[in-house]
Amino acid sequence: MAANIEKLGYGSVWKLFSTDTYEGYSPNMSDYHMHEYYEISLILSGDVKVLLPDQVQSGTECRIVLTRPMTSHLIVCEPRLLYKRVNLLFSQDFVADYVPEWKQLLGIFGKSGKVIILTDSQKEEYSSLIGQFEKEENIFRKRLILMYLLSRLSEHTESDAGVTEEPPAFVADALLYIQENCCRKILSSELAWTLKVGRTTLMTAFKKYTGSTINGYICDCRLKKAIELLNEGELQSAVAGICGFGDSCNMIRAFRRRFGMTPGQYMKKIKREGKFEG
Repeated sequence: MAANIEKLGYGSVWKLFSTDTYEGYSPNMSDYHMHEYYEISLILSGDVKVLLPDQVQSGTECRIVLTRPMTSHLIVCEPRLLYKRVNLLFSQDFVADYVPEWKQLLGIFGKSGKVIILTDSQKEEYSSLIGQFEKEENIFRKRLILMYLLSRLSEHTESDAGVTEEPPAFVADALLYIQENCCRKILSSELAWTLKVGRTTLMTAFKKYTGSTINGYICDCRLKKAIELLNEGELQSAVAGICGFGDSCNMIRAFRRRFGMTPGQYMKKIKREGKFEG
């Protein structure tokens, strides 16, 4: 799983914990995915849709998204509002042997993830605690801060999750299928046949629950793969073929539509800013 963590931009060395931040108007290049660590994602602003295996939650409220290991999830923002979030990631090894109450605290992550709407005071409190966790260099005190954060989160009840609805199972199946096969040609009719659902039903539900069209999501997955390969030093012509764009011209057009710049300009930008948005 270390390789997947690298692709998500959390660095090449994964130990017991990590934090990261994002602020901008461009949706992150993340797929419907899962990983082997606990994640606390504090969404500070933006028009954001959260897709979990058993619920979808959308809105502009400040909220916190909790996922346990191997929970599939997708968080995507609309570009019209500034999107800002802070993530705190940690492995079970970081806390299990040091926190006697760990098993009781596990419930806050829910069976398939949890979304908690926050008040302004809760937003400030949790943001401050994650900031303290990030700055603290002493591992023992880091664990104490995390334990306190988890204990505070455990006070929220199910009613705090807001209005949710359960997405059809085929939406998650479609996301995973596209993620695994994006570099080859995928027709919506073929995808619908594979998932044993009507083409119109699939396209309508996919747009409703993910905020993206099927073709748009396929292109985003291809762009993410292209960015990874370009970051590794591959030539544009080779990357275009590998990622399913056909040729460099098509890939350049896709980059311009998505980022407003060519692949070369985009790579220079993210390297200059010291952030690889994989």
